Amino acid sequence: MAHELVIKARILQAGAFRTICIGIDNGRISAVQAELKGEKEFHFENYLAMPGGVDIHTHMREPGFTNKEDFYTGTMSAAFGGTTTILDMPNTIPATDNAIAFQEKLELASEKANVDFGLFAQLADIDEIAKMAPMAIGFKLFMADTTSASSVDSPPEILLTSRHMVGKVVTVHAEDPGQFSNDECTDLHRHNLIRNMKAESEAVKTILAIDTPAKINLAHLTTRECVYMAQRNKSSFELTPHHILLDESMDLGAQGKVNPPLRKRPVVDKLFNVMKTGRAIIASDHAPHTLEEKSGDFAATPSGIPGVETRIPLMLALAEKGLVKHQAVQDMCCQLPADLFDLKKGRIEPGYDADLAFYDLQNMVKIDGQKLHSKARWTPFEGFGAIFPVGVMLRGNMIIRGGKLVMEKTGRNLTV
Repeated sequence: MAHELVIKARILQAGAFRTICIGIDNGRISAVQAELKGEKEFHFENYLAMPGGVDIHTHMREPGFTNKEDFYTGTMSAAFGGTTTILDMPNTIPATDNAIAFQEKLELASEKANVDFGLFAQLADIDEIAKMAPMAIGFKLFMADTTSASSVDSPPEILLTSRHMVGKVVTVHAEDPGQFSNDECTDLHRHNLIRNMKAESEAVKTILAIDTPAKINLAHLTTRECVYMAQRNKSSFELTPHHILLDESMDLGAQGKVNPPLRKRPVVDKLFNVMKTGRAIIASDHAPHTLEEKSGDFAATPSGIPGVETRIPLMLALAEKGLVKHQAVQDMCCQLPADLFDLKKGRIEPGYDADLAFYDLQNMVKIDGQKLHSKARWTPFEGFGAIFPVGVMLRGNMIIRGGKLVMEKTGRNLTV
């Protein structure tokens, strides 16, 4: 029997590189074998084929902030970085904390998305939670104010014990504002002192002490201590490339301002070692602002950095330098995030979506913010080594080829 499409490429299996044939039918992987026949065949033996990346923490900024990003540009940026699935956070204007706003945002994303997507709803009102639960990929809980988001008025215990939380992923921005200092925020060092590590650890303790039917996922942890607390509780957690690679001493100015803040180098090094184990989810927390906004007074500058396009390329460059295993990169950027949300993505196995990204591991380049596809056109990773995909496939269709987006607006809502 001939498959609709057969791709011959190198893949990672149990940590080893192996040349294999991938059979694809009806947009899904139907076979993975040494030899297969296809009505159409692609030969990519010189490239590593990885599952399309799954980024479970992005801010596409639409509606309300389309001068910074929108679903078209943000998902295009994701695709050029080898990510074929994004989950979008609710702190837009209006916030997706009610069913009407959620439905309106869903329609916008459905019209524009270049990769598959899911939308988070914001935990705010018990009555609205019930209405949004069938549509939402998960819920977001802000424990402290951050860019375009306010902490909830209701105690987290009330929201997290709702019957509508059964089986739902709740991603938590864990910072306790009661621990923040009142220093003037003049630079990255002061920002770190104000939104300090104790604020993060106390918030994590509070959340993990709640008996909830939800699956708690701790966003953008910055310390090994908080990671250990999550692991003891068997909660999932995210690490970001910026928290494992950047620190407060770097000459980044407001381009490095993010919540929670960049920490001191010894703290970053310990977090990097956690990442090397391969048991974390790597999420970008893609949160673009304009270069003009990031060039003003530090205290008034909004927190957040773009990162959806550089997430996997940065990690693959680390692997090529021998700083982390290639299999760990694939697990953390593809399989683990997909598994958390029970998505048929993130693996090159029969029954999974034929989302693939092809990489020439010999082609490491220096990141140039002007060449990225987000509206931001800047990055705190300027000049860092990265390996970008030479081609990207979404459900069996090539969407990135020859450095161009060749199929657009084919993204689907994951909750349908």
